[in-house]
Amino acid sequence: MYFNFFPQTLYTLDDGKNIKIVRNILLRAVINEDIRNNRSLYDEYDVLDGETPEIVSDKFYQNPQLHWIILHTNEILDPRFDWPMSYYNLIQYCNSKYANVNATHHYENSNGYIVNSTAPFATAVTNLLYEDRLNESKRRIKILRPEFINAVINEFSTKIKQ
Repeated sequence: MYFNFFPQTLYTLDDGKNIKIVRNILLRAVINEDIRNNRSLYDEYDVLDGETPEIVSDKFYQNPQLHWIILHTNEILDPRFDWPMSYYNLIQYCNSKYANVNATHHYENSNGYIVNSTAPFATAVTNLLYEDRLNESKRRIKILRPEFINAVINEFSTKIKQ
């Protein structure tokens, strides 16, 4: 559904010998800043472990194909890394990123500030804990209220066709 809004264009990889008609997915349009910043148009939601944008969209809009609205309203460009990972995927990600997920990433004091390891009351934060905190910080998202969906779709469609 999302890419149906994008206009078609001619594309070739061989200096015009074979021309294909494709969707111009390089276009970008953002939701109107007035809509994006108007808190009364949104509800907040904490993404559950393992939920995808499609699942959340189906839960709130009864249509998983409207997942792009959730991504746009939360300014998520890369759902692979900007959307909260399931705990299983987080572990996989950490194992691929770090040689030792339990090694010290940094030290913090009792106020949560990053400090030197020799600072009083410095506590080690492991790589896994660091990544888990980052991941958890992505769980709270904005959900556009269903009554405004059509307005956003119409605005997006108009912008993308310009």
